Amino acid sequence: MKQKRSRSGITRKHTGVHEPVAEYLQGAGPVIVMDATGRMVLPKKIRDHFNAKRFEVRATEDHVELIPIKPLHTLLGALPDIDLEKIYREHDQEVDDEDKE
Repeated sequence: MKQKRSRSGITRKHTGVHEPVAEYLQGAGPVIVMDATGRMVLPKKIRDHFNAKRFEVRATEDHVELIPIKPLHTLLGALPDIDLEKIYREHDQEVDDEDKE
């Protein structure tokens, strides 16, 4: 554990990423650490691979899975017959009609 000296001169132990990892996990892949507030950071290589900023979290009895949720813009072109401009126009018209009521 690292030790940090605060401005008041008090030395505190600092836990974090530098904690040793159990031997059986060596070489298993990247290990991410949870901070005191429960946040974790996925390595950039993994984030870039999945091109996602949102993940579904699934918990099983013995592990946690993160399933990437594809951003909406990745669906563009998947349905070539869709006229997005028409959809936007119809939506705007519906909003105008609701505002008039």
